[in-house]
Amino acid sequence: MARLVDERVRPTNLMRCGKRFVALVTFGVLVIAPSVALAATSNDDAATNAANATPTTPLLSARRFPGALQATTADPDLISSIDQYLSKVVGTTCAIVEQDGRIIYSHGEGESLAPASTLKLATALAAIDILGPDATFTTRFIASKQPKNGVIDGDLYVVGGGDPLFATSGYKTVFDDPDQFYEDFNQLADTLSGAGVKEISGGIIGDDSRYDNVRWIPSWPTRYQVGGTVAPLSALLVNDGNTGYTDTPGEATANRKAGDPPLLFAQTLRTVLAAKGIKVNGGASTGRAPADGKEIASFDSVPMVKVLSEMLTDSDNTTAELVLKEIGLTAKGQGTTAAGLEAVKESLKRQGFDLTGLVMVDGSGLDTTDRISCALDLAFVNALSRNPDLAAALPLGGRTGTLRKRMSATASTGRVRAKTGTLNSVNALTGFADTPQGNTLAFSFIHNGNDTRTTGVADGFTDRLMTYAKGPKIASLGPLPTK
Repeated sequence: MARLVDERVRPTNLMRCGKRFVALVTFGVLVIAPSVALAATSNDDAATNAANATPTTPLLSARRFPGALQATTADPDLISSIDQYLSKVVGTTCAIVEQDGRIIYSHGEGESLAPASTLKLATALAAIDILGPDATFTTRFIASKQPKNGVIDGDLYVVGGGDPLFATSGYKTVFDDPDQFYEDFNQLADTLSGAGVKEISGGIIGDDSRYDNVRWIPSWPTRYQVGGTVAPLSALLVNDGNTGYTDTPGEATANRKAGDPPLLFAQTLRTVLAAKGIKVNGGASTGRAPADGKEIASFDSVPMVKVLSEMLTDSDNTTAELVLKEIGLTAKGQGTTAAGLEAVKESLKRQGFDLTGLVMVDGSGLDTTDRISCALDLAFVNALSRNPDLAAALPLGGRTGTLRKRMSATASTGRVRAKTGTLNSVNALTGFADTPQGNTLAFSFIHNGNDTRTTGVADGFTDRLMTYAKGPKIASLGPLPTK
């Protein structure tokens, strides 16, 4: 049942904390300053330089602690602004705001809520840990024997390596973001040409046995199977497993629905090879490649860090789920969702995260029973930000990815970089806000309600962050230049 948020952090408490902080820092200066002075006199050059310099700002000036100085007024103002905003939000929320590890605002940060796609942060961190940033998905071409004079005698098997990013030019036309990254299916076909293959006497057989054959996680709502929310999961995938492109892969079509991924892959490849002048005498089907088969050619995906970047920028559910199965195969020897989840949690614990309240049913956040706290979500994004490539992959408000059409012409435009999470009953954002006054705030905000299909609740939250801190910019509050 939806309820009015009524748990708040009282501004007066944080104001007292801010005053204590300033007092402690001042005491520290009084204790440390004499030691620093003595150390300086032991070095003739340093003493000479110090004697020639005239400090403009006194040692015990508040300018020596610009952050604390600003916080004494800025923190209560932000707390009051967010409290007033959340008091009007129907549903359950958690929120936490930090600056350089110092908590400015905290509300229900330990309560576990449905995170939607912000859960992909956990999947990304585990993938980097277990698979490594340079790992690739390898698609292999196998035959019973090596080609002779460019002819493969018999069938050609295409063995999927889990690559989620293959697409043809016709399918690209349905991308909501024209800049969305994908791997050109034609380049895969070119590897056969590069291997000197001119003809296949048999057919093309798609093999997706690397992972299990569970196409949809059983607990997912059946509506996910239509409309492109997530593809039928397979280790051999092109065009997100959609029909309509096998005969005309370069043309747009409205005849799209989820099909049999390895069969669609084999059919599409047969069409593309014919267009490149490689004759395929047989048809397309599915099956297992012979264990003693010969590798004719192979195609490596982009590095894992690039795969994960696409997953974060576009919130690609299919990529998240296939990465999860690859994690399971690498860490547990089983290409299953269950094995992947077990390995992810072990990885996160090994990385030092407190997983209290974490419930992971999938790797994408699509399951409505997934749970996470704002505190843990924030810890995830803080850790992820230490990887420059993944930090840059977080969508930018009004500019890129899943925030491209949000935060347009608002205070948050171009200033919020965050992972989004959106389901019918979830509206979440976790990331970073660069305020006009020169502060960088790390934050996590999750709203669960009866119907939060509008993303305005989270975007309104980040607009409040942009008011931190009114008045002079923090750079102007520091020590003045030495004369």
